[in-house]
Amino acid sequence: MLLVRTEDFIDAPPEQVWEVLSDFARYPDWNPLVLEARGRLEVGARVAMRAYPPGGPAWWALCFTATLVRVESPGALEWTGGVPGVLRGRHFFHLTMEGRGTRLVHGEEFQGAATVLFGKKRVAAIHTAYAAMNRALAERVRG
Repeated sequence: MLLVRTEDFIDAPPEQVWEVLSDFARYPDWNPLVLEARGRLEVGARVAMRAYPPGGPAWWALCFTATLVRVESPGALEWTGGVPGVLRGRHFFHLTMEGRGTRLVHGEEFQGAATVLFGKKRVAAIHTAYAAMNRALAERVRG
């Protein structure tokens, strides 16, 4: 297993952060990584996504279907996707109240044979992309 984990503070309550994070229809308005997400916000729902592959060419977007495995307003959103045995990911966002704001823990657990091909450069690119998504989320919440 390979874990990529980021953590940030957003100066807004978890309910406000959740409102932006859970609004898939508005992802194209703010999200630099997940360009599109279409589907219902409920456990078991399949969500069609289009995303830039971190560390990949800027002109190439990856299309895939994720399955929501955890939807807990306003505390957690998680989805899984990939090819069993080759590469599967569990993408997560965890929101907790911290003072008058929100502690955001965002990342992904990768499993499968392809993880041995990632290398430090690929892992760093994923981390950088997730951190950029965190900043964009915070900016969107602040309006």
